[in-house]
Amino acid sequence: MKFILGIISALFGRWIDRVLRSLKTEAAVVYVAGVRKARQAFIALLGLALFLLLALSGFVLIHVALFAWLPWSLPVKALVLLILGVLYLGAGLAVVIGLSSDRTWMRFAKVDQILAALPPRR
Repeated sequence: MKFILGIISALFGRWIDRVLRSLKTEAAVVYVAGVRKARQAFIALLGLALFLLLALSGFVLIHVALFAWLPWSLPVKALVLLILGVLYLGAGLAVVIGLSSDRTWMRFAKVDQILAALPPRR
């Protein structure tokens, strides 16, 4: 048995080494691409968090100034604030639902390109 394995190893050893080297290279390329994507996602999330903090700070200050400045009665101010709150909640939910949809994630992950590169099923 060792004799047969020795012959097979001698005949196909270089070919197997080349295949393994090629697979390792491809794995390294995919790993580096994954790290690059993770970095881009981290930077995007960090920028988004910073943008949201700045936007929300300005948003709150605008409303505080608006409601302190307007000469309306307290019930009218509360009603306007309630209506604005419902509108903002609806807009925020619409954005979150849109960003978390399957279609958006498939487009972001470029699944259509991957599926197009696959050979056809028989």
